[in-house]
Amino acid sequence: MDHRQASLEWLDRQRSEMAYTVETWAKINSGSYHLRGVANQRETLADAFSVFGVPVERVPAEESEWLAPSGELLPARWGDSLHLSCRPEAPVRVLLAIHMDTVYGKDSAFQSVSWIDDNTLRGPGVADAKGGLVVMLFALQAFEKYVAASGNRSVGWDVVINADEEVGSPGSTRLFEECAQRVQLGMLYEPSHPDGGLVSSRKGSGNFSLMVRGQSAHAGREFDRGRNAVVRASALIEKLHALNKKFADLTLNVARVDGGGPSNVVPDLAIIRFNVRYQHREQEAAIRESLQAIADSASEQPGFNAVLHGDFSAPPKELDAATESMLQELQSCGSELGLDLTWQPTGGVCDGNRLAACGVPNIDTLGPRGGNIHSDAEYVLIESLPERAKLSALFLMRLAEKGSG
Repeated sequence: MDHRQASLEWLDRQRSEMAYTVETWAKINSGSYHLRGVANQRETLADAFSVFGVPVERVPAEESEWLAPSGELLPARWGDSLHLSCRPEAPVRVLLAIHMDTVYGKDSAFQSVSWIDDNTLRGPGVADAKGGLVVMLFALQAFEKYVAASGNRSVGWDVVINADEEVGSPGSTRLFEECAQRVQLGMLYEPSHPDGGLVSSRKGSGNFSLMVRGQSAHAGREFDRGRNAVVRASALIEKLHALNKKFADLTLNVARVDGGGPSNVVPDLAIIRFNVRYQHREQEAAIRESLQAIADSASEQPGFNAVLHGDFSAPPKELDAATESMLQELQSCGSELGLDLTWQPTGGVCDGNRLAACGVPNIDTLGPRGGNIHSDAEYVLIESLPERAKLSALFLMRLAEKGSG
């Protein structure tokens, strides 16, 4: 009997169930900051992944800090992760991972799920990454059917489902680091490109804040005694934006400014929040030096100072020989399934960056085909759910056959 084919044909029959599951999970608001919603999603996932008969472990998130608009450093809490481990004694170990959180908070206007046509589902997180969760779940079920039928137990796997990827995984990075010590490769279920294409390499990312302090004063009586932090911050923003021309392939996006108050008070505090994307890890020291120089320049005008907060949270994921070999093997699996897979670099960041930094080669766009992610037009193509699950399942089957050879 062709155990491979039987498992793949089982996936072909799961299209309706996969579509129903994505629709159901997308109706659960699991915005990164909505801890109750994340908890609801986590319990739903724990029940779904209990099908494998291995313990579904809840892993508490590590605490971190955030710079509040008041200028205080306050504790930040994130949702807990889920972790499963199957056949830890196997000679070949794989980490499969994707996040349960989305960018759509509990106050987002985008909460509903709707069908555009029989093949297109629109909704919050349907592609990024509720659809990826479904692809991973069903791919593993198909693979375990193959294992049961063939008796080939040469591949074991861990699963990590975290709840803070959309904010840089501050509470789950340590879990990834621990799992990375036990595996040889990673499979992550971020959405693929709309044409099914994969990501080969990713830029690095860092989130920073520049806290600017001035001097408050009455805007009418003592305006000249004040030192307007908002105005000073605007000059520093110009310097930050100019770094886009200083470093090759760098993008620095000033995303938010907190500060100000009553119109009759000279504001003494402004916080500039920005994201940096960069191509090579060797750039980090020079970028940080430039950011610090801008912070120091605030005091060139008497009465002002600025403090830089933040760090690089995801090193660049560069295309190495091991990752390229994985991509080529996956491309071969695609050919067997009638898919023409290609890959290209992107400026986006995901947990694949963090896993690569631990020395684990990985492919991180094994999720469904979809588009318009992080917008109120996000959609997923339903036909791609069994298609992508078959791709992962076949990859794992080939890995098992090589591992037992």
